[in-house]
Amino acid sequence: MASSPGSTPLAALLLLALFSASAASRFAPVDNHLIACGATGPAVLPDGRRFIPDTGCASMRLRSESSTLPTAAPNAPAAPSPLHAAARVFSCHASYDLAIRRRGHHVLRLHFYPFDATLASARFHVGAGGFLLLHNFTASSPVVKEFLLPVDTDVLALTFVPEAGSAAFVNAIELFSAPEELVGDIGTLVDGDDIIQIDGLSSQVFEALYRINVAGHKVTPFNDTLWRTWVNDEGFLVKKESSGSKAWSFGGRIAYPKGSKLMTREVAPDNVYNSARSVNSEGNVTWAFPVPAGNTYLVRMHFCDIVSKALYQLYFNIYVNGRQAAKDFDISGTTGHLAYPYYIDFVVDDDYEGLLEVAIGGSNMSRAGEVSGFLNAVEIMRMNQTGGGMDGDFPAILDMDYLFSKGIGEFARSLLCGLVFAGLFLVLVTLVVRLRTELKNNGTLWSRQSMDSGDGKLARAYQLVPTKTDY
Repeated sequence: MASSPGSTPLAALLLLALFSASAASRFAPVDNHLIACGATGPAVLPDGRRFIPDTGCASMRLRSESSTLPTAAPNAPAAPSPLHAAARVFSCHASYDLAIRRRGHHVLRLHFYPFDATLASARFHVGAGGFLLLHNFTASSPVVKEFLLPVDTDVLALTFVPEAGSAAFVNAIELFSAPEELVGDIGTLVDGDDIIQIDGLSSQVFEALYRINVAGHKVTPFNDTLWRTWVNDEGFLVKKESSGSKAWSFGGRIAYPKGSKLMTREVAPDNVYNSARSVNSEGNVTWAFPVPAGNTYLVRMHFCDIVSKALYQLYFNIYVNGRQAAKDFDISGTTGHLAYPYYIDFVVDDDYEGLLEVAIGGSNMSRAGEVSGFLNAVEIMRMNQTGGGMDGDFPAILDMDYLFSKGIGEFARSLLCGLVFAGLFLVLVTLVVRLRTELKNNGTLWSRQSMDSGDGKLARAYQLVPTKTDY
């Protein structure tokens, strides 16, 4: 059928309106520092974000005990990203002071691309806001380190300290406000045979290790409102054969609870909920992830029922490190809808010698041979070991920058209080010295008095008498 003459302009206007509505709905963080370290000009990424050089930025200050060295990448191989075209190299202690407009949780990403031998051999520490993030860190290949940390100051000091005889470097820095719904406070602790609900997760520091899109394609920052990357799960599957598993894709609309502060597209994008891997009532599917041994981990498992034809038709079990974390889980009873996203946070100590496993298994409550359970996505984050950071206590060498991170106002108040205290202490010392001098003289002073000499005449004489002295 031929289109009417006005249909093409009308369609264009509709598309423009849809695009504008989509753009308006994208997450816009209050704090959004995008810094190209050592660069001489802006770096623009495919997702549209613009990173500015780390010189001349009003909301950021670079401090160092000596000169810092910007280094340009060699012309030979093409850099994987515009952010890798240059780096800032530190020969000694240095800090970026980043202004914070809204306190709360922030996402921090540090980009490292060792494009020459000097950078590849660099070994250093990184701290931020009183937390040790990287200890004896070295980057032998391109890597992005991502952290989710609470910020309760007006200035966040991001500190780099090289090991003796080495250097520190960074190619790019991202620091932006995290949406409130991204950080939950309650989780499920999986400890042996005990399943315990715990709170206080919102006070932790997290390092993102894995984001897995189960049975789906790689999701790039262009398709994620928080500019995250989610990779396919194929490389992490264990015993995929004879597990009764099936891959699913969904072309419908993912529905979020209206007005919800717990589930939004910032928690995870639609693209990770549009795919899933299922098991039948007799099967199970296991994923295994190499992790640093001896740590505590948050395992966030995402569920969105895109496999059922009706509610209340499937039940399944969830396992973390071989332990049953949930039995006969009923996703319909939790959400009350199909295609509604939901996640569960599990906390577990790694005791599998550097290998963390998650699994879903069928339940006897499901119909034999039919779909019993599914998983859409999984995230694994390392939690800080102590109050000081990811790899132990906060080193004293980084601690001075934590004082600066409290902001100029608080620093000035602290300085004023220190001066007042010093003055009072000086007065106290003066009083003590004077009192000791008096005590050496038996607590008395010489006083001149008139007295009768005995012959009727007044004579001038000196007499030792007690005297009260007021200070």
